[in-house]
Amino acid sequence: MRKDLQQIDVIKGFAIISVIILHSIDEKALLNSYSILHIWQAVPLFMVIMGLNAGLSVFNKKPHLSELYTKTYFKKKFDRIIIPFLFIFVLSIVLGYIWYWFTGQYKIDFRKSNLMGVLPVPGPGNYFITLTFQSILLLPLIKYLFKWHPFPVLIALVVLEVAFLLLSHDIGLFTRNNYLYSAAFPRYFSAIAFGLVLSKVVFRQARATKIILISCIAFISCVYLLEITYGKLDIPQIKEEWETQNVLTFSYAAFLILLLFKALPDHSDNWLLQFLATMGKASYHIFLLQILYFGLLNEKHHLLINLIICLLLGYLFFRYENPVKEFFSRPKAVKPIF
Repeated sequence: MRKDLQQIDVIKGFAIISVIILHSIDEKALLNSYSILHIWQAVPLFMVIMGLNAGLSVFNKKPHLSELYTKTYFKKKFDRIIIPFLFIFVLSIVLGYIWYWFTGQYKIDFRKSNLMGVLPVPGPGNYFITLTFQSILLLPLIKYLFKWHPFPVLIALVVLEVAFLLLSHDIGLFTRNNYLYSAAFPRYFSAIAFGLVLSKVVFRQARATKIILISCIAFISCVYLLEITYGKLDIPQIKEEWETQNVLTFSYAAFLILLLFKALPDHSDNWLLQFLATMGKASYHIFLLQILYFGLLNEKHHLLINLIICLLLGYLFFRYENPVKEFFSRPKAVKPIF
């Protein structure tokens, strides 16, 4: 299965821009613009795309257990995920002390959770880094099982997420530590499941009944999102700040992705789509950069400036990371003895 589909990068580009917007304007403006139906779907879009990519990676393959956790796999993930994180981790310490030197504000927070991906200068959305770390270990097994036993795996993912939501409500580890709850990968198991389903749907001529079924489930999610945000609906088993991201809502994000896949071409030279696709390719680097940026500034009144700084610096980080690594890793010339 081809992995260079522009739609995926375009959706990721929209999602990362939405993340910056979410961190740049106040909640009242978000509520007034019904952002729960568009830009507030940024993280669900990322998680469903994560499942979609996992499904596509085994679309025409017959994976074996011995092929899941290889040295090559971990090296690839280390280069793609861990190295950029380590760079931002060190940069956050350096900028944190510089910030303290000039402003007197001490932003650095060293704690045990740094080992889980929390930056020394933490910012909004930091939990997604920990989610990404967990995906390195969990996604290979999930996609392997899905390839051989698709329906049972989908049911298991949904059941496990529901079980986590119900049980975590009474587990002290999660009630005392909001970060552990926020960064728990099982909270997004059904989003991964919807992504896996899309990997079998988006490139096939889906029957009208399947499209109607997906639309109906997404409509229910849409109604739930509006009621939980603007109505009086309350589910005590789910923490209030995460009532809009759970098994009852992810079908809406999946439906948005399905619509975009049907509406957008596989490839296009349109400048807007090219721009979004470029931002999508750099989305992880942009995400890391914006966590540090908002961790230092916490600026919610300059949307355009925030977008320009985070997108530009994040893209440059992505663009020049590999050339810099190659420069420092290339073998040095050995001077002749004579």
